[in-house]
Amino acid sequence: MPISSSAAGLAAPPQRADVPDMSGSYDRYIASGLYDRRYPRPNRRTLRRVLGHLPDGGRFLDFGAGTGRYTLPLLQRPGTSGVACDICPTARAALGERLQGFVEGRRLTVRDADMAGLAAACAGTFDLALMAFGVLGHVAGEAARRELLGFVHTALKPGGSLILSLPNVARRFRAEQRAAERGPQSGLEPGDVLYTRGDGTIPMFYHLYTRRELQQTLEAAAFRIESVEAESLLAEEAVVARPLLGRLDDLACHILPPGWGYGFLVAARPLARPDT
Repeated sequence: MPISSSAAGLAAPPQRADVPDMSGSYDRYIASGLYDRRYPRPNRRTLRRVLGHLPDGGRFLDFGAGTGRYTLPLLQRPGTSGVACDICPTARAALGERLQGFVEGRRLTVRDADMAGLAAACAGTFDLALMAFGVLGHVAGEAARRELLGFVHTALKPGGSLILSLPNVARRFRAEQRAAERGPQSGLEPGDVLYTRGDGTIPMFYHLYTRRELQQTLEAAAFRIESVEAESLLAEEAVVARPLLGRLDDLACHILPPGWGYGFLVAARPLARPDT
């Protein structure tokens, strides 16, 4: 799910006239049922990587949790607990209802993306932070994305892990990239695209990444990259909706380089900041 810097309690970016309100867009997307139909379960590669970085009894932050397709399997690990954040009210309501038992058992807190409040309460408490399925790419503005990564850095324990996926500029929205290059669009930066969902009725924003940019972005936020791999070769919708196809895609991703991926799947750890 998207996180906007203003809604997250971070510094609001300059006005971007062409960038849609992603909170409203995803609220419509989730409420329509289309999101859950397109993505009914986790991506097996992402989930395997995430579970490999969360110890039994560990604590996680699922940032942009949506309706909980990764939150649930994280909670199925013995003794784990966590916080699931999303800017979309409809997503939070659905997630809270689906995982009500974990909420009532105080193993899960569902909350909005008020990062100032969360940072004050939870700094340095998470073993794992997850930003799945391109969450960071839905944030408009390089400065806002780096600020968000700075919050995640603060939220993690020393030696904790960040797992995130980022959309690959070489594989995504080529027509939209050409449109962005042809005509001026107020407030867009290189790598930004506009697209739609829901039969063209729901406006969306994405920032697409090159391998070099993802490395520069994470290093600037004081993260050390441990691995970069393809999240999938086929579109996310195909690999999560059809399990056999997902298994075959997973096998192919072991062979082919990350640049072939529909998205990049990144594992990173926070470095000590020079001022700490």
